[in-house]
Amino acid sequence: MNDFVHSCNASADYPTNLIFHNEYQHTLHNYVQILNDRQDRLFGPEGKASLDFWDLDDGASNFQFTQTKPDELEKHLHIPPLAPRIDPICRYMLIHAPSSRGKLRVTRKMLMTAASYHQILPSFLDFLFSFGAQHHAEDFFFAGFRHDTRLSDLEKAATISALGRSGRVVQLCYSLRSVEAARGQESWPWSVRGTATHHTFDVETGRAGWAIVKGEGGASMKDRIITETSSQNGKMLNKFGSRSQVFASTLLTHLLLCNWSAENWRWYVNYMEKEVQAVTRKTLSMNIAKPQREPKPTLVFTRTTTGVLVPPKKSPTSKSLTTTSRSGIPLGQLPQKSSNAGPPGLAGPPPDLSNLSMSANYEPSQHYSEFSFKDMRRIENIEEHMNEALLVMTLNDKVLSALAQHYASVLESTHFPSDLKVDCEMDCRRFADQISNIRAEIATQKTRVNTLLRLLADRKALVFFIDLHVVRSMLTGEQLHGILEYQNLEASKELTSKAQYSADHVEYMTQQMKHEAVFMRIITLVTLFFLPGTFVSVSSQAHLTMRMIDGPTQTLMSTDIVHWQSQDPGGLEKIVSSGAIRVFLAITLPCMILTFIAAYGFYRWTKLREKKEQDRQAAALVQP
Repeated sequence: MNDFVHSCNASADYPTNLIFHNEYQHTLHNYVQILNDRQDRLFGPEGKASLDFWDLDDGASNFQFTQTKPDELEKHLHIPPLAPRIDPICRYMLIHAPSSRGKLRVTRKMLMTAASYHQILPSFLDFLFSFGAQHHAEDFFFAGFRHDTRLSDLEKAATISALGRSGRVVQLCYSLRSVEAARGQESWPWSVRGTATHHTFDVETGRAGWAIVKGEGGASMKDRIITETSSQNGKMLNKFGSRSQVFASTLLTHLLLCNWSAENWRWYVNYMEKEVQAVTRKTLSMNIAKPQREPKPTLVFTRTTTGVLVPPKKSPTSKSLTTTSRSGIPLGQLPQKSSNAGPPGLAGPPPDLSNLSMSANYEPSQHYSEFSFKDMRRIENIEEHMNEALLVMTLNDKVLSALAQHYASVLESTHFPSDLKVDCEMDCRRFADQISNIRAEIATQKTRVNTLLRLLADRKALVFFIDLHVVRSMLTGEQLHGILEYQNLEASKELTSKAQYSADHVEYMTQQMKHEAVFMRIITLVTLFFLPGTFVSVSSQAHLTMRMIDGPTQTLMSTDIVHWQSQDPGGLEKIVSSGAIRVFLAITLPCMILTFIAAYGFYRWTKLREKKEQDRQAAALVQP
């Protein structure tokens, strides 16, 4: 009892506070971490929180319903330090949510307190995590079955006599999903919803406990359980007088949940079938006249210079297929078959279709003309829902199989009370038969869905065939394959030509930039070469003006290097100053050399800076 009190006091640490469990410590800590991460979206506000209890106490003839608020839960359960109270003969703890994607109407403290008091399996949290606020379905297809049944005295859980718990229990949890009508969804008036169930049955004291989670909308598990345990026609009415009757009632509760998981699939598949027919039946209403087959030509082979037999050339007819597709893209004239068929065994060009003409009686169906991209999206949506239904039914079938096998192993156990085996033999047999019937129903609906998927695939292929304009009524399968190959080839050619044009344009621009870079280098070198001399010997006027101005033309150094002197009669004499030329060269050549050296030094300095920057960036990328 002390361990139980300590576990209840440490309920905030659930599931690490449980007395007995079959999990590793790191697994329990992972559950706590996930609870911390999902707390805000999993649990609702305290003002709207409540836990519903449907209890049958010792000596009572009827169940009693109690809705507990956060401040009332500990009092209802008699959590220590309150005096302990023996567990009810049967207790249903019902946890609700406003929808399958809404927060649970319970706080974390309430759930952890109730789970610690009832020592609920840690693995039950796996199924609980599928609930909570979410815009798009997350963890939607998770389902499974877990158990930690302890029947022998050596492996039994904690014995708490004050609560009527012997420790020898059948303990399990599982998750099931079903499809229910969703009237508020106009585009798809069905929704897949789930339940999470935890169950314990004490094989010595005959006390049963349940924890069931389900979102509102569709069937209410609370209403169904209350009806079956309290109404005059309920299957579990007055079935709790003995330990055997309580065990039989647990099987009926399991069947209640299992039946719910399969009850609406037939009508859901009917709805999907109607949708498939409504969208795709119009593709079957095209009228294509029977083609007039031309006589098969006789091939006469001749031997060419290569020694290979090739068929003779065939001149094409003037007819061609020139219709326009419904989307506005014309098919155009299909290419004529090349006269050179090539060596035998090699693939040739597409077949010649120019001699195929549309039948005069061909008229596109009015319904086909209405087939749009919206219909294609509807088809994809239907197919997605079909695959979803197939997966959910498969997971349900696995859970039902595991549930039936577990009870079969429990009944075969030598530690299971023999009186329960004898008294509940017929109930267990009916339970197994009902599970088999439910699984058979699920298998039937799965077969229907698979058939619908194949039908939908065939209709989609037919739509694709028609959307290629049926390539008129005389096309064979080989010719259609050739057309598809030709269209793919033409599309590839167009993409390749565009890519080639882009590459050529880039290459042209690169060459232009390269040429311009060369020109700029030449201009730079010429400028560097002439800059010193220009700086030293710029003239204020050209020498060819001769004597049109007063006085001689002077250089920047005020020295006459070359000047012209008048001679009588009307002649000019050239006078060159060799000393001035030597002074000019003595100044210009060193300046020119220094200019080139400075330019080269600046170039090298720039290159070194660029290299250091590149090395720095490379080192920054290598560092983590």
